[in-house]
Amino acid sequence: MQPAAPRHVYLNLDAMRGVAAISVMLYHFSPFISDGKVLPSSYLAVDLFFLLSGFVIAHAYDRKIETGMSIGSFLLIRLIRLYPLYLAGTLLGFFYLVIKNRLIPAEYLPVSDIAVMLTTGMLFIPLVGDAYHTIFPLNPASWSLFFELLVNIAYVLLFFVLSKRVLAVLIAGSLALLILAAVLVGTLDFGMTGQTIASGLPRVTFSFFLGVLLCRSMGRIQGSLGFLQKGYWVEMAMVLTLVVFAIAPTGAGRAPYDLICVVLLFPLLVTVGAVAPTRPGLARLYGWLGRISYPIYIIHTPMLMIIAGAGKAISIDPFANHPWFGIVMALAVIAIADIATRLYDEPVRRFLQRQMQRSRAIA
Repeated sequence: MQPAAPRHVYLNLDAMRGVAAISVMLYHFSPFISDGKVLPSSYLAVDLFFLLSGFVIAHAYDRKIETGMSIGSFLLIRLIRLYPLYLAGTLLGFFYLVIKNRLIPAEYLPVSDIAVMLTTGMLFIPLVGDAYHTIFPLNPASWSLFFELLVNIAYVLLFFVLSKRVLAVLIAGSLALLILAAVLVGTLDFGMTGQTIASGLPRVTFSFFLGVLLCRSMGRIQGSLGFLQKGYWVEMAMVLTLVVFAIAPTGAGRAPYDLICVVLLFPLLVTVGAVAPTRPGLARLYGWLGRISYPIYIIHTPMLMIIAGAGKAISIDPFANHPWFGIVMALAVIAIADIATRLYDEPVRRFLQRQMQRSRAIA
């Protein structure tokens, strides 16, 4: 197995992830910002997340697993990274439904239903019944996190057989299934409902394992990409990412467009971000975008429900007051994500990491 490139922080990829997270948020906030969809292809950001995740996880853990990190340690580290904010987002969704039951009796939801959503949500168990509009009703964006955990488990369980050849076969098989699903559905915007959950598997396995393969190939390909060391390649990649999200083909052009972005364009953008240097003046901004990317993604949908509901409670129709209401919501979520990172997520993760280290020392 080829080792990953020498370890360093990929600030460009952090920034790319931040831009994608903000784009997804604006996409979901569209009804409160504009009469149409804002960045209408931003659902493809999920595929970019999966690709970035595969690249970064291979970079961070390939050598550690090769030198003895256990399956249990890897999975525990991943849970410590993902679960605190995931739990916060789930509880925010729960809080919203409980308050909504009190304030809007006409839309009352049985407490037993809410309890099922909370229990399954906290345990990362998807709800696939026809009664649910998404597999994680309390925090709809969690659907991609569910697939992220599944593919993380697959990565560590199969690690010692994941040679480049095996990765190529796995990626090719996933791509075939992904193309089939895209042709049948007409888009790659699937995986978040009980009806499309099976199609979510090739969506995550293709991009994630392509990211792993891309990372393991960096040492070989970056020598031929010296031209990326000068110029504004990273900034152009950021702009191109937004352009991709802004374009919205219709009809028969939707599926081919989605596939071209996921199969060709996103790997190209990640390669540029991985190889090109970070401008010193932008390093702090890029690092910040990376830090708030996951918080924005995992809390923005319950925050949307809470803020929009609060607006209705004080007789402000959020749909009749765009774009300012949507812009205020987006800025509020970014601020809350930053505060949650500093005051909740990072301290909790540090505490859990210390506990894990103490347990190892005792053992």
